[in-house]
Amino acid sequence: MARTPLEKLHEKPGTRAKQKRAPRPRKKLRKPLLRSRKHEPRKCVLVPSPARKFWNVAADLVEIASSPLARVVRRRIGVEELAIPVEGLAPEFEGYRIAFLTDFHTSPIVSKAWLTESVAIANGLGPDLIALGGDFVSSHARHLPAFVRAASKLRAPDGVVGVLGNHDHNVGADLVRRALDEAGVTLLRNRARILERGAARLAVGGVADLISDVIDIGALLSGIPPGMPRIILSHNPDVFALWPAGTRLDLMLSGHTHGGQVRLPILGAPYVPSSHGERFAEGLVEEDGRRLYVSRGVGVLLVPIRWGCPAEVTAITLERAR
Repeated sequence: MARTPLEKLHEKPGTRAKQKRAPRPRKKLRKPLLRSRKHEPRKCVLVPSPARKFWNVAADLVEIASSPLARVVRRRIGVEELAIPVEGLAPEFEGYRIAFLTDFHTSPIVSKAWLTESVAIANGLGPDLIALGGDFVSSHARHLPAFVRAASKLRAPDGVVGVLGNHDHNVGADLVRRALDEAGVTLLRNRARILERGAARLAVGGVADLISDVIDIGALLSGIPPGMPRIILSHNPDVFALWPAGTRLDLMLSGHTHGGQVRLPILGAPYVPSSHGERFAEGLVEEDGRRLYVSRGVGVLLVPIRWGCPAEVTAITLERAR
């Protein structure tokens, strides 16, 4: 029997991939020392300012300087298994698998080997669909080719879909869109794709980035018939709090927070880039019959260190609600 990419990966000496495990239960929420300011929906797309471009250069220099540390810091990519019951899910979609990867942050501190490993893990999960949650590049567009080479190897019967993150807009949304197209990724910007299994239907939609783009939930929902099961991608988890009352949402998949990237004993994460703090920092959130899952992501930002919140690839299995 042919070995899967994941099995081959585990045979390599020194591999950092972890065995699959269930999502960690959410602990009592602590208030982070710092949190992101509240972002209201924008009326126009944010164009990177000279100050933003300066910070991009500064961040890239920091990541170049800290890149030697990436070769000595031991990190791992975990696999989080998530079973989601969906009301009215057709029997044809029972057991439907989605591999979710987000926040690659391709840069000098996220190596080609690290990207290749995350792709191999996702492919090895045997997904029906692969979903990408944005922030494909960190601070400079010259790192996009490395991402394209890795992402172009993602394989799933229903293809690969994704949304952009704030860092993608910072370095140039058009450049990232072209890179995604080259890698074979279908971008879902305020629109949905309807998956079919015979007469059965399942909607997979994507929302534009809250910080840098114009989110249009109405436009997204206009392509989804009422009552149809739906999975929604949103780079920023704060969109979950903006979802219209009384509107169906079976599962929103987000990233952006990195789980805090560093979580200290007792204190938790010093900084969570969400205006809701620990509420949307990581893991599964269930509120008012809706579900949000916030991934800790694949990459890192500024320094190649994760403490208490390892990188992850998420495996979602849809089940019929009993």
